[in-house]
Amino acid sequence: MKMKRRKFIRNLALTTSALTFISYLDLLANSLAGKVKITNVQCVLTKIGFRVSPLVKITTDVGLVGIGECHHDENGYGAKDIIQNVCKPILMGNDPLDLEYLIFKMSTRTSYFGGNHGIATHAITGVEFALWDLIGKITEQPVHKILGGGKHVSEVRAYASSGPKNMLDMDSCIEFAELMKGQGWTACKTNILRDQDWSKLNNRRLSNPEVDRNAKGYANMREALGSDFDIAVHCHWELDFDSALRLANGVAPIRPIWMEDPLPIAYNEQWIKLTERSPVPILTGENLYTRDDFRPFIVNQGLNLIEIDVSMAGGLLEAKKIADLAELYYIPVCTHNVAGPIATIASASFAASVREFVAHEAFIANPINRNGKGINGDPDILGYDKDMIKNGHIQLSDRPGFGISLNEKLIQEKYLIDGESWWD
Repeated sequence: MKMKRRKFIRNLALTTSALTFISYLDLLANSLAGKVKITNVQCVLTKIGFRVSPLVKITTDVGLVGIGECHHDENGYGAKDIIQNVCKPILMGNDPLDLEYLIFKMSTRTSYFGGNHGIATHAITGVEFALWDLIGKITEQPVHKILGGGKHVSEVRAYASSGPKNMLDMDSCIEFAELMKGQGWTACKTNILRDQDWSKLNNRRLSNPEVDRNAKGYANMREALGSDFDIAVHCHWELDFDSALRLANGVAPIRPIWMEDPLPIAYNEQWIKLTERSPVPILTGENLYTRDDFRPFIVNQGLNLIEIDVSMAGGLLEAKKIADLAELYYIPVCTHNVAGPIATIASASFAASVREFVAHEAFIANPINRNGKGINGDPDILGYDKDMIKNGHIQLSDRPGFGISLNEKLIQEKYLIDGESWWD
C-alpha cells in the first residue's frame, strides 16, 4: 500500500498542476521513488560580492531547483560560456545524484581549455555547488551533514581578511582591535607592508627596512589585539626564499597563526626548505587546483597548513578529497574565499565536514559587512534563516541543501550586471 501511495504521488508530481497542491515535504519525501531529471541549466552575471559572480540555476522535472555561484574571472563571460555551451548539454536529462559521474564528464570535456585549471574549473565548480544544493533538497538534508557522512561543527570559525588602516600607527591598531573584538572576531589576516603594491609586483626581494617595518607593524597589532587573538601574515606569493625567511624571523615574536603564500605559487623544493627553517607555520594553497596541485605540497611536507579555495580548487567533492589527503599527513585545513555569499555558504558547508579545520576566510570591506552584517557581500540575497556571521563564526542552516532561498528581486534590483537578463 505504501509503495502504491509513493508511486501515485510521484506520478502526480510530474505534472505542473500537481505541484500546486502537493506539499513541499511530500514532494521531497517521494522524489527518490524515481530518478530526478535535470531539465534546464542557466547562468546569470551578478555582482553580489566585490567581484563579478556568475550564478547558476539548475532546474529539475519535480520542481526542485539548485543554486550555485562560480569563482570569478575578470567579467564572468568565460564561466558563463562554459556553463551554457559545455556543461548544460552534459547535464540535461541526467540525475543530479550522479554527481561524481557528471563532474568527471564536465572535467574531461573541458580539459583542453586549461588542463582542469582556470575558468573552466570555476564554471564546473559553480555547477557542482548547484548540484549539491539539489542533492540536499532531494534527500531533505543540509549539505554540511551529507558531505563526508556528517558535520563536525554547527558553525565554522572564520577569520577577517582585514587589517588596520596603518599598522605602524598604534592608534590605528587600537581602532582596528576595537572593531574586531566588538564584532566577536577571533582571528584576522593582514597584508604585509611593501614598498611596491602586490598587484603591481616588480621583484620578489624584500629589503631589510621592509622587514623591520613589518616586524614593528605586526607587533603593534599583537599589542592591540592581545595574545588570545590569532593573526595571519599575508604575503600574496610575493617573495623569494631569502626574503620569506627573513620576514618569518621578523614576525616570529608575535607568534602568527600562519604566514601565507610567502613564495611563488608553483611547488618546488624551496617550499620544503622554508617550512623546515621557518620559525612560524607556513601555509599555501589559494591558487591551487585539484588534488594534483595540492599533492606535492602535502606528501613532501612543503607546508604546515593547507588553504583550499573551494570555489577555485574544484568544488566540495574535490576539496573533501584534498582534505582527506592532508589528514593522512596530519596537516590542518583552512579555506581561502574571495567569492560572494552563496559560494561562502557552500565553502563553509565543506569546512564543517573537516575535523582538523582551522578557519574560513571572510571579507568585511563592504560597508554592510564592516558594520557587522554578513560577510563577502549583502547577506540579504540568501533568504537565510539565521545570521550569516555571528561572533566570528559562519552560521550553518539546517534547512535542505545550502539553506538558501534566493532573494531574486533584490539581486535584480541592485546586483545584476548591466545587459544581463534574469533567468525564468
